[in-house]
Amino acid sequence: MASAPSVRYPVRRSPFLARMLGLTWLVGFLALAWAWPMPDWRWGFGVPGLLLAGAAAVRFWIRTAQGELRWDGGAWQGPNDSPLCAGPMVRFDGQRWMLVQVRLAGPQGSQEHRWLWLEAATDPPAWAALRHALFAKAHPGHAAADIMHE
Repeated sequence: MASAPSVRYPVRRSPFLARMLGLTWLVGFLALAWAWPMPDWRWGFGVPGLLLAGAAAVRFWIRTAQGELRWDGGAWQGPNDSPLCAGPMVRFDGQRWMLVQVRLAGPQGSQEHRWLWLEAATDPPAWAALRHALFAKAHPGHAAADIMHE
């Protein structure tokens, strides 16, 4: 496979992802509300579970990284110019949306895992190049001079 061209892609918190997380939580709430006429021991698990799921969804959305993901033809640079310990790992590919996990290098050799929710609508002209870079194998030694999209 040919080396992917250099690319810069903006990363931001997604309103679409927030709506999908909220909709998922709402389905759980409606399922619990539907069982309202007959509360029993299941409510002892359902209500705390629903509250924890909502809190986890909000925390996940708030902690999604923001900035710019860059591929220079040989190495990845994470949001806020953080070097990556390894290449990004695509965890979900929905063609127009992707969930990507990155490991950012921290102080004294520590690593921090971050999630990036990437959408084609954020930068349509650079989407194909980003997908190519994420799924291509890295070929070290390529120049970073020709950034495809700035």
